[in-house]
Amino acid sequence: MSAQIRTSIIGCGMIAGTHVTAMRDAGAAVVGVYDRSYDAARQFAESCGLKAYRTLEELLADDTEITTVCTPSGTHAELAVAVMQSGKHAVVEKPMALTEADCRIILDTERSTGRFCAPISQLRFSEVYRQVRDAIDAGKFGKMILGTLSMKYYRSPEYFAGSWRGTRRMDGGGALMNQGIHGIDMLCGLLGYPVSITGHAATLLHNIEVEDTATASLLFPDGALGIIDGSTAVTHSKPRRLELCGTLASVTIVEDTLASAEGITLSACSGSGYNSSGDPAAISTVLHQNQYRNILDTAAISTVLHQNQYRNILDTAAISTVLHQNQYRNILD
Repeated sequence: MSAQIRTSIIGCGMIAGTHVTAMRDAGAAVVGVYDRSYDAARQFAESCGLKAYRTLEELLADDTEITTVCTPSGTHAELAVAVMQSGKHAVVEKPMALTEADCRIILDTERSTGRFCAPISQLRFSEVYRQVRDAIDAGKFGKMILGTLSMKYYRSPEYFAGSWRGTRRMDGGGALMNQGIHGIDMLCGLLGYPVSITGHAATLLHNIEVEDTATASLLFPDGALGIIDGSTAVTHSKPRRLELCGTLASVTIVEDTLASAEGITLSACSGSGYNSSGDPAAISTVLHQNQYRNILDTAAISTVLHQNQYRNILDTAAISTVLHQNQYRNILD
């Protein structure tokens, strides 16, 4: 069934090639690409063996079933809604939207059109995530005590220069909303959605409008505590590290690889080689491919899964908002 599904892409920036490869490897027929720069779309299309659409309307009118949105974050909500209203399913790179209001509009559009919007959350399709999630659900960790997430990344000045990245209007947030969202998604997917968040945020290195360094303290629904640190200003960057501790077992996950396990036996999870802590382009297509297989094979994603992803996006936005409020209070004081 998946081999018959025709797809298209909006936006041909850094991540678009990853999506083309992942969709094809998952069995989709990728048809074409649209970008507001037709020359960019044409060059990308030629390199990938696709057709280039001259207008968004031309793409939306084509007989594809799924369209992936790979544009700047601030345009995701508007384009996802347009895709669903055209009768297609939407796949959207992270984040799904920048505000709670736009997330609700996307969910309302799903209900009114009968189409789905699937935000990319590829770490949930890693083997280590599946095994740890199953073990927590089975009670093998006992009572969860602590979850710590460390994302000490680096992005060069050139990454932000003359770009939408790092702007409040188009990026929404910095080290947490953009670079750290996948780690936060993994933490919340495993321990639940926080009921309380406090923290600090600062812009310590880069000339950008949003935070490049942040810390947060979390309280989870079952009483477990959590700590997040995230930065794009650590010159000697380190891979993402997630540690989960329960009364019976503990694990350490580095990127999508199981680094250690105590009190529990899990199968070896060597991971995909995914590590973009110092280079945003240094990612594997394997996890995207796994998520696309899920999308293509099921042909529809349940509302429950969307609500879970939506809650994570709101939690990420809430963390970023609280940290900025604290920062502004400090400035005013």
